[in-house]
Amino acid sequence: MRKSLLILSAILSIVMLLAIACGSDEADPNATATAAPPATVPVGDRATEPPPRPTSVPATSAPSQGGGAAALVIDVNGDALQFDLDSLTATEGSDVVVTFNNSSSVNSHNWALVEAGTKDAVATDGLAAGQDNHWLPVNDSRVVGSTIVLGPGESADATFTAPAAGTYQFVCTFPGHNFTMFGEFTVN
Repeated sequence: MRKSLLILSAILSIVMLLAIACGSDEADPNATATAAPPATVPVGDRATEPPPRPTSVPATSAPSQGGGAAALVIDVNGDALQFDLDSLTATEGSDVVVTFNNSSSVNSHNWALVEAGTKDAVATDGLAAGQDNHWLPVNDSRVVGSTIVLGPGESADATFTAPAAGTYQFVCTFPGHNFTMFGEFTVN
């Protein structure tokens, strides 16, 4: 009996060490790629610098008397817990359609537009609302518009009327994602 407990302890220790050594399969959103020194990588095999990340997508049509329309598109940054845009813009009173593409291969996400300074509180209240409510508080006046939770490779639209001019926040309220998945939504 004592020998089998010793063997079991050894096996569990090895499994834990392997798990720690392998680390997480989720990308670190704060990690940056480090290029190899030029002398060690042949010229033909060197990666090129990626294009700069866009920071804003303006409304696609000019505002009319009622505010016009805005068709905006946002995605995630691969499997990192980040949106591919830091900011979005629309005109007050415009009919806004935000198409959210979840191109992650492993993570589920949603997109929600909330009042400025409330993203963390809305996400916390979304935890209480639960998965069946897409991690969003039900009938919450702080939420201007949102999508459902999308699995990897899925897309959905958030349709709403742009609120009063000012600065708002967009956020993923899937548990724990609100700390790195957010941006600024400016209404002119």
